[in-house]
Amino acid sequence: MATRPTEDELLKNVSRVGNLVALMPEERQIKVQTMLAGPVGQIYYTAPASSHEEYHSCYPGGLAQHSLNVVRNLKKIADALCPKRYPDHQLAFVGLFHDLGKVGDGEKESYVPNTDQFQRNRGRLYEINKECAWMPSSERGLFILQKNGIEVTSEEYLAIRLNDGQYVRENEPYRNREPDLALLLHWADHWSAKQEKTE
Repeated sequence: MATRPTEDELLKNVSRVGNLVALMPEERQIKVQTMLAGPVGQIYYTAPASSHEEYHSCYPGGLAQHSLNVVRNLKKIADALCPKRYPDHQLAFVGLFHDLGKVGDGEKESYVPNTDQFQRNRGRLYEINKECAWMPSSERGLFILQKNGIEVTSEEYLAIRLNDGQYVRENEPYRNREPDLALLLHWADHWSAKQEKTE
């Protein structure tokens, strides 16, 4: 299991995210700041990134921590494979919000603490809230962005939509047709999760 960041490190993530949002074009920046200042942001900064300890970043604040790791690795991969093709603000945007659907529906949290002690003892610390699990997480994230007036390009849409790659059935129609940004984001997400499980 990964070493959990300290409370101070998790608090610093708020300013780290803010610094990345400041890279975005002004209109997007203002809308993202507004979204993060409300209920979505409150959940984003405190939610885990997964439900089970054997998965990645299964602790309060894990979602923001994981998203920052994805931005860092996405930048490295993009710089290595296609330097200067994607601006930093675009890499920051898709990296920060690839898992936005994990906050829930913007009002009800997606991950709720598991009250079953038997399951908790076996590492399942959270349950998926059935009230907001009515669409896949990536689609829910895109819905939240749209609900907050944050427009995305078609390549950003597909990068967020396909961030889980071919690990999920709903992505099968895109197999071998994923745009480059979707592949880069998936690789960064997958690598970040792998690192988080072994650190």
